[in-house]
Amino acid sequence: MPTDQSTGMLLTPIDLGPVNVQNRVVSTAHGSFLDFYRPGIAPDQYVAYQERRARGGCGLIVLQAMLVHRSSQTIGQWMWERDDILPKLELMADRLHKNGTQVFVQLAHYGAQFRSDGNADLIPLWGFSPMLSPSGWEPSHEMTTEEVEEVLKGYEQTAAVALEAGLDGLEIHAAHGYLLQQSFSPWGNTRSDEWSEPLGFLNAVMQRVRKVAGSDKAVGLRISADDYLTEQAGGLGVEGLTRVASEACSTGYLDYLTHSAGARSAHYARSIANYYGEPGALLPLTDSLKKVSAGLPVIAVGKILTPTHAEEILQSGRADLVAMTRAQIADPDMVVKYMSGSEGRIRPCVGANTGCVDRMSASLPITCFHNPEVGREVTHAELIPAKSSRKVLVVGAGPAGLKAAEIASKRGHKVTVFDRASEPGGRLRWVRKLGKPEKMLGAVDWLVSELEILGVEVQLGAEVDKSLISAIAPDTVVLATGASGSGLDVSSDGSIPIYTEDQAMNEDVGGRVLFVDLLGYQQQSFVAEYLCSIGAILTMATPFPQVGPNIGFTHIRGHMERLYKFGAEFRTSTAVTRIANGEVELRHLFSKKTEALSYDAVVAGTMAQADTSLLDTSRLFTNSIILAGDAVAPRTALHAFREGDDAGRQI
Repeated sequence: MPTDQSTGMLLTPIDLGPVNVQNRVVSTAHGSFLDFYRPGIAPDQYVAYQERRARGGCGLIVLQAMLVHRSSQTIGQWMWERDDILPKLELMADRLHKNGTQVFVQLAHYGAQFRSDGNADLIPLWGFSPMLSPSGWEPSHEMTTEEVEEVLKGYEQTAAVALEAGLDGLEIHAAHGYLLQQSFSPWGNTRSDEWSEPLGFLNAVMQRVRKVAGSDKAVGLRISADDYLTEQAGGLGVEGLTRVASEACSTGYLDYLTHSAGARSAHYARSIANYYGEPGALLPLTDSLKKVSAGLPVIAVGKILTPTHAEEILQSGRADLVAMTRAQIADPDMVVKYMSGSEGRIRPCVGANTGCVDRMSASLPITCFHNPEVGREVTHAELIPAKSSRKVLVVGAGPAGLKAAEIASKRGHKVTVFDRASEPGGRLRWVRKLGKPEKMLGAVDWLVSELEILGVEVQLGAEVDKSLISAIAPDTVVLATGASGSGLDVSSDGSIPIYTEDQAMNEDVGGRVLFVDLLGYQQQSFVAEYLCSIGAILTMATPFPQVGPNIGFTHIRGHMERLYKFGAEFRTSTAVTRIANGEVELRHLFSKKTEALSYDAVVAGTMAQADTSLLDTSRLFTNSIILAGDAVAPRTALHAFREGDDAGRQI
């Protein structure tokens, strides 16, 4: 049941120092469209992305990290130039302020993290001590005292241009193992000069940023509340980082405190957890900071996905504001839906991570697993009503078909959906057999619920054929008919059965199983895990140098840990050359060594084949036929949701 808003706190205003925020909902800084800071690049995409969340009711938006010095490096992010960034930030401030949203920007320097390839000049990474970048495996340069001063001036200059543009506040980034966290951590600072004092650099940064901000603008600090490192590895742990936060809050330089966790970019997989992570898992860290915040407002973070959960956190006094970043990526209208009493219609974040944080880590523009508008707000934020209503037949109730039906119906078309299966979801239904990944089916459940509200008829267990199409007489047919697995293109005498992925997920395939992964996507690891879970003794062979090269970084470690726990074995850089006499011949691609090994079954993780069998039949009744999802090209559910959205807009 939705929380009673009359007694709730989520929609009440709060002061962050001199800045009044209209509600307690925050969109924290997150890499989304990093080229916004690149000189010469138009700001439209990133402005539209943030404006969409402001229009949806978000109280505070913290813009993605703005680098304070050219020595801060990562691939895909650029150092700003004043004449270029000033009008961009002015535009951002104007658009967000028109919606009543306050806008801050995060100030960051990555220090001895990542790689110097991010800078065209290939200048080295700057850190407090010479070290090997834990996120890029590159040796760093120890800053001289003059260079430390240069970086401090960079904080001042970056703060000044942001505030000149009309932004309302500044957030100092001291989390995720970046320069500030390096400066006060034993693993990152082994100096013996004036900058050896752990809090010296942090205090200097806070002091200078506050001086620039004056008394009219807000200044906050984001800190890792746990570095996930042992004392032997130079970590401070929860206790040590809480002390750092306590001392920072006592300086008088800050107006609020927020946090994350970790000391490496690899730790994002824990701090920005996928569906294996529980909502609110970082709240105990918020609790530790709240106790030492000296009365400063504290922002809770960590998979807070619903207004009801957010209200519980605020009512309990565990925090003063709540970060609901991924929740607002999934549904930018979350706040206004909650305000109107329509909490049940909020599109949920299902923790897929494939569209947001996994793409961010690769310096790619983000999107969302099942909100295809993300990243296309300039052209897709508004649904344009159809000029005339058409009768639309959607064949297939997977992600593409359901999404096409939703969008077409909202544009004014009369839509009917048919699927031969007894339940919706297409191949995404496989996750139901995998435990926690089943949460991704929340994307399907939401669409089914929306279609029911919209009055769209969904007929399951119904085969579409010529007579049915004739009876419906559609103006437009959307073929979201999916794809089916295929076997291996290899010489075989049939002595070992070869199963497609579809067969493997629906039949009892056991014994010694060779899984041949030719794609390296998450789907293949899901199938492999399922086979292990039903008792198969699994070996995975792949031509790639590593397992799962196309699996996002917030997923790959979990997949590998689970497969190893099952006892799976891996053969990388390996191809199957033939199957004969009950044995599979494997050849290492580089050593050329071959082995003939006995297996009871082979499962082919290969490219599926698009099902376009109804294409010619549909042409007998209409020239308006649209393919969507795997029927176009067998890819992922993320692609299918997007193509369904496009199909619904095309009609």
